[in-house]
Amino acid sequence: MPAMTPSGVARQRGQKMTGALRRQGAGRGESRSWAGPLQAVLLALLLLLQPGKSWAQAGPGKAELIGPQPAWVKPVEMPSEKSSLTEQARQGIYYLLVDTQVRVDATGRQSFRRIAMQALNEKGVESAANLELRFDPSYERLQLHRITVHRAGQRSERLASTALRVLQREKELDYLIYDGSKTLNAFLEDIRVGDVVEYAYTLSGSNPVFEGRHFGQFDLQWSSPVAKLYARLSWPAGRPVNFKLLNKAPAAKQTSRDGQNEYEWQQNGLAALSLDNDVPSWYDPYQAVQWGEFATWAEVARWALPLYRVPDRLSPALQAEVKRIAGKFSQPAQRAAEALRLVQREVRYLGVEVGVGSHAPNPPSQVFERRFGDCKDKTLLTLTLFKALGLQASAALVHTQMRQGIEGLLPRPSAFNHVIVRADIDGKSYWLDPTRNTQPGELDQMAQSNFGRALLVDAKTQALESVASGPAMQQWRRVNVLLDVRAGLDKAVSMTVKTELQGLSAEQQRALLAGENPKELQQRYLNYYARSYPGLKVVKPFETKDLPGSNRMELLEFYEIPNFFTRSETAHRLEAGLEVPELLSYLQAPRDTIRTAPLALAYPQEIEHVIELMLPEAWTFKDEEQLIEDPGFSLSRKIKGGEQSVRIVDHYQSLADHVRPADVPSFTANLEKARKSLGYLIYKNDSVSGSPRKQGASLNIAVALSAVLLSGLFVGLALRLYAWNPRKRWAAEAGASAWPLGGWLLLLGLGVLVTPLRAGRQLLENAGSYSMESWTYFTLPDSAGFHVLTGPLMLLELAVLLAQLVFGVLLLLLFLKRRSSMPVVYLVLMWGSVLVGALDAWALNSIPQFAGKAGKAGEESGLVQQAWGVIFLGIWTAYLLHSERVRQTFVHSYSKAQGAGAPPLSDALPPLPQSGGVA
Repeated sequence: MPAMTPSGVARQRGQKMTGALRRQGAGRGESRSWAGPLQAVLLALLLLLQPGKSWAQAGPGKAELIGPQPAWVKPVEMPSEKSSLTEQARQGIYYLLVDTQVRVDATGRQSFRRIAMQALNEKGVESAANLELRFDPSYERLQLHRITVHRAGQRSERLASTALRVLQREKELDYLIYDGSKTLNAFLEDIRVGDVVEYAYTLSGSNPVFEGRHFGQFDLQWSSPVAKLYARLSWPAGRPVNFKLLNKAPAAKQTSRDGQNEYEWQQNGLAALSLDNDVPSWYDPYQAVQWGEFATWAEVARWALPLYRVPDRLSPALQAEVKRIAGKFSQPAQRAAEALRLVQREVRYLGVEVGVGSHAPNPPSQVFERRFGDCKDKTLLTLTLFKALGLQASAALVHTQMRQGIEGLLPRPSAFNHVIVRADIDGKSYWLDPTRNTQPGELDQMAQSNFGRALLVDAKTQALESVASGPAMQQWRRVNVLLDVRAGLDKAVSMTVKTELQGLSAEQQRALLAGENPKELQQRYLNYYARSYPGLKVVKPFETKDLPGSNRMELLEFYEIPNFFTRSETAHRLEAGLEVPELLSYLQAPRDTIRTAPLALAYPQEIEHVIELMLPEAWTFKDEEQLIEDPGFSLSRKIKGGEQSVRIVDHYQSLADHVRPADVPSFTANLEKARKSLGYLIYKNDSVSGSPRKQGASLNIAVALSAVLLSGLFVGLALRLYAWNPRKRWAAEAGASAWPLGGWLLLLGLGVLVTPLRAGRQLLENAGSYSMESWTYFTLPDSAGFHVLTGPLMLLELAVLLAQLVFGVLLLLLFLKRRSSMPVVYLVLMWGSVLVGALDAWALNSIPQFAGKAGKAGEESGLVQQAWGVIFLGIWTAYLLHSERVRQTFVHSYSKAQGAGAPPLSDALPPLPQSGGVA
């Protein structure tokens, strides 16, 4: 079926074995397509100068392009123009009717299409007034039946008065592909907003490469609204045909007529189906029905088998290359690598895919002689060399966008748009692409493409084969940034970036260097890092070191940062931020977070990023480790400080090629957590009395005053509790003497003794966290460590430690004096500590830079410890409430007149009944 304008009419998947792949990258290493506009012009000139060929062949005359509508076409009524669906229209076009009918019989195949579209605005007028119908004149014949303009209830036939032009427009020349297709252009006059343009045409013929076997697809859902969509297949009765309904497409209405089986689909009031941004290339949610004569993938493989049959005889030139390779290399893997490099190096990519050339390769000797070919040509040439060298290999049909998505399609040749080589050498399988740039190194070190699923062109093939992912398919690089500040904080800082690339990343970098001007590339690199370090300057041009034997590369860049440290007037210090742009490009939040479609991820990617900072004086750094894990990626960070240096190692790895819609919110949250974890600020506070302060040493008067006030409050409350006498529940019978401290109470007393000591030690250890430097880092809005919860949480922890210190001393006094209030005060304080601790843990986990810092194992260990703490406290609670020893030991009351050691006074409430318990 020809391509049409507006482009929204046809949603066609690739149907030619073009092998025209685009090289894709990420971040600053992204490269352009393999073939640029200049190459397209050179290809056009090459074809123009070919003997006996004409670039602009004379097309058919207008009389040949116009004809009556075939009698087998079933009339379909066009619906009314009025509809609420116009609100969903795209590009100013509303489709009233899309009518597609295909007939296959003994004479061949005919495809009829009728389109009626309304121009809703000026943009829509541009599209509706310019029609494009694409066809391949080598085996197809195009006939227009009508062009009608509907305006205000009136019909105007325009076919006779419209100028028709057949142009040779090669839309794939940018990818060095010439397919010989032509375009029929109809330029309509006097088209206005509100007009309905209706046209119909028939395309007759089919590509002979398929040997009379037919297949196709009806799209039953679009990204634009359609008032009526009709599809019909007329198929010979008794001739098998297979169907595949995609995405819950409706079943056909089936009838029989004049020896033909009729299959019909009709959709009325079809709403637009819009896709989210950034969906995987294999994701296609649109309803469609595929039909064809191929029932299994084995049939498709057998169809392709003759196309990739290796010739029995080689040309002298190929024989000489085989002899050279066999004489120089003895190992199968070495021979395979050298033969692959020969095809990649000596045969440039160029596809002449006219007619059967869309799927059939040219003879290997011819391809090697003229030194150009497309993926089919280069694959068959590689297979020819491999066989002559005694290597086992097969052609493998793949789809560069649909990838594993082809598994859900109906078997047919058009399910593939590329072909590569699958070689089995020394017990290993290699997926080799002869269209790649020349790949150095051993066979195991060459990058391989993972297209998800492949169909081996082999007589034994029964189904698609999974392409196993491996290291050769991984994009790996290590970036080491060295920042040398040893000349002084007020001096320019030397910045050296060393990037190590391996396998696929190294090959992409070579291609980038080969196709780019070095000065322009250096400028791009400079601007890339200048976004993180303003004022950055190039010291000298970048250098490269190629290690082809191991398929590795090194790229060295040399910069200078004039003002690395900047002064913060609010924090009264010098500050410098360390950024990781290489990783931040992978951690950007998706444009659409509320989704119905999966989110595509760059996969497989692995990056190790190292920052080494060298300082002119002693500095204090805290060693840290952090791990953020998500089903889509993992990010780890390790910070190791030295006396005058710090080293930050980040490791990022993508774990999947997409995120399910339901998982996008958690994925987005983990992305934000990961981005915030990459921020790192180093600073030096202003000097006091002429001498610089060490990090964390300056006094925070506000926090210190708060600590004094809290301590006074807690001491006052402790004094009131000390003088408090509970009711007689905790008193022994009148006149009874108190039991001495013993039994399990000795273990309890040890815990009471440890409580204030531990609180005091933690206060001393955490004192530096409340220094002016740390406090401003965490509480100032313009600081890298700011979060709205951090300040309140730090004050809460300070209050808890002070409370544990003051009330721990109180508990110790009550315990030693065997006061009747001791059990109550102990239980209230201990259970209060548990609740506050849980609240503190929850709040800490809500702050991205602290969340998950202990890792999954650490978090699980912390939860286990908290659970055991609650269990033990529960045991002590039961003991204090039911133990006879407790009831007989803690009996003393406080009295101003009698002193703290006076016997218990009677209370208004009678004592509770005694219960048995442990001593």
